[in-house]
Amino acid sequence: MSEGETPPMPLPSRAAIFEVCSVRAGQTFFGIPIAHILEIMGGARPLRVPLAPSFIGGLVHYRGDVLTAVSLRRVLGLPPREGAQDILVIENGGWCFALLVDAVGEVLKVSAGDHEPNPSTLDEHCKALFAGAYKLQDKLLVMLDPERLDPRKLRAMQAA
Repeated sequence: MSEGETPPMPLPSRAAIFEVCSVRAGQTFFGIPIAHILEIMGGARPLRVPLAPSFIGGLVHYRGDVLTAVSLRRVLGLPPREGAQDILVIENGGWCFALLVDAVGEVLKVSAGDHEPNPSTLDEHCKALFAGAYKLQDKLLVMLDPERLDPRKLRAMQAA
C-alpha cells in the first residue's frame, strides 16, 4: 500500500452476519455498514457551495451543526440530479459528514461468506471507493467504505 492510501475496510469473519443500509445512485445498488450511519434524512436540499470541489453536494444543517455533503452521484461521475435527495449522516473516526444519495432502501443482513473482492478489471477510481460486493438473491450490492467517502480523503485523492 502506498503512502497516504487508505487501507481497505476490515471484513468480519467468514461466518459473520452484519447489517448494511442499502442506497441507490443512478441504477446501481450500494451498501454502507449501518454502524457508520447516525441518521437518515429524506427530502433534504443541501445549500450549494460556490467553488467547492466537484464531489461536494453542498452543506446541510444537522442538529445545530453544518455538515459537508458528499454527492455520491458526483463521486461516481454520474450527472447531477435535480430536486430533493436522501441524506445519510455518516460518522467516521469521530468526524461526521453527509452523503447524498438518490434513495435510501432497506437495512439488509449480509454474510461475510457472500463477499466478493473488487474485480481486478475495475477502474482505479472505483477500486479506491468500493469495498467489494455482496451477492444477494436477485442483485449485487456494491459496498461503499465510509472512510473512503470522507470529504477530506476525497480531496486528497483528487489532488493526487
